[in-house]
Amino acid sequence: MKREMTSSNHAPRQPVKEFLRTLHANFGHNAETIGPDACAVLDTIDLNSRIISEIRTILAAGYCETDGQKKICTELLEEVFTDFSLAMYLCTIGLIVPARMSVRRGFELALATVYMWDLPHEYWGWRNRDQDLSFSAMVTHLNSVGYLEYLAQLHKVRSVAPICDQAKFQGIYRELSNTVHGKISELPALSPARFVVDKNGVEKHLKATAEAQLIIIQLFFGRFQELQPKIEAAFPQIKRV
Repeated sequence: MKREMTSSNHAPRQPVKEFLRTLHANFGHNAETIGPDACAVLDTIDLNSRIISEIRTILAAGYCETDGQKKICTELLEEVFTDFSLAMYLCTIGLIVPARMSVRRGFELALATVYMWDLPHEYWGWRNRDQDLSFSAMVTHLNSVGYLEYLAQLHKVRSVAPICDQAKFQGIYRELSNTVHGKISELPALSPARFVVDKNGVEKHLKATAEAQLIIIQLFFGRFQELQPKIEAAFPQIKRV
């Protein structure tokens, strides 16, 4: 005998707009219930985002020598700032998965900014010819003997330390990519609790965002001479973070 399907286990259907308004109200409530520990991390993320924005301003004003570098500042770094800011908001309202996806995008774009700064053919191929960039290849390049020698010549010193911690960059990228590829080991259980900030471990995910921002900022400090003291002068509180 054929079994009939019923909807007895589901709530009555709401008009779509009403349903969306309910979701919006629930997510807004999450933002209001963020605890003090998570708020402290939010302050750090906001500071890091403002530092990234200031880095863009400083580079645009004093470091650009080509049209490509100007576009990197006005386009890519603005995207990095937006991605991290959006990730902070999404995490705060309980949308952990899209937040981590946004962090991954900002993290990768920031690395690409430094990578392509000195490789105009990579930038224009990526921008205008839809050529893909490999995260591993970018990290390997920034740790190569030739690139470090280039920086030494650029800064007029005998040698420079690596500006990119390869293991740390790869580790953060792998964790964020797991989210993009549907792996859920780093996420709370798939239940209504995933979207409630006092149950979904939001502080841990916010800390991961702040860590990703911090090593990106350090990467910029390593590549661009005299950038760090300018940022520290503009944001004295950075030394206390």
